[in-house]
Amino acid sequence: MKRLILIILLIANVSLCANAQVLTKIDKATPFQNGFGGVKKGNTWGFIDDKGKLVIEYRNDIVVSPDGAPIISDGLCLIQEIRNGITFYGYINVKGEKVIPADYLAATPFENGYARVIKYYKEDTGTTNALGKNIVNYSYNELVINTNNETIQHLRGPNHLLFDNLYLQKNPAVITSTFINDNLIAVRENDNTYTVYKLNM
Repeated sequence: MKRLILIILLIANVSLCANAQVLTKIDKATPFQNGFGGVKKGNTWGFIDDKGKLVIEYRNDIVVSPDGAPIISDGLCLIQEIRNGITFYGYINVKGEKVIPADYLAATPFENGYARVIKYYKEDTGTTNALGKNIVNYSYNELVINTNNETIQHLRGPNHLLFDNLYLQKNPAVITSTFINDNLIAVRENDNTYTVYKLNM
């Protein structure tokens, strides 16, 4: 009888251990933030929920923060796309659906419903150069957007942009603003002074 009980307990223990395992062969797992944890496999990242279920499949466009972990905040995750040698940024939701197109030259994760982005603009001047090619001007603005991709605050710009430099990865447009509380943002100006803005909420 004791032998039968030991066998039953052993089988139950093995069964529990097998059921506890939810993901295998991952290369990295990051601490949870905002209800999701990042998991890495090869050069791809995905996200798991608190039950260990993979809620965003592994993909190679998820942006990783400087501390080595991807972030979901306000239900959105920063992604990147490379088009014609230039990196653009956008956002996906917790289902992995692209909800904000990758149209920005730089972008940050959302904080309290807002993200800082750099948007570029292309203007055809209607004139041509000596070779008969259309002259096009490029510029960019630093903006604050909400989770609906609506501009909440213009921070700086327009700044002249040489698109050739983007292809060569020279002088990239850099975000110079920092949230200093829930509705104030400090922007470093070209002369290294700061301007503080209240968000137009």
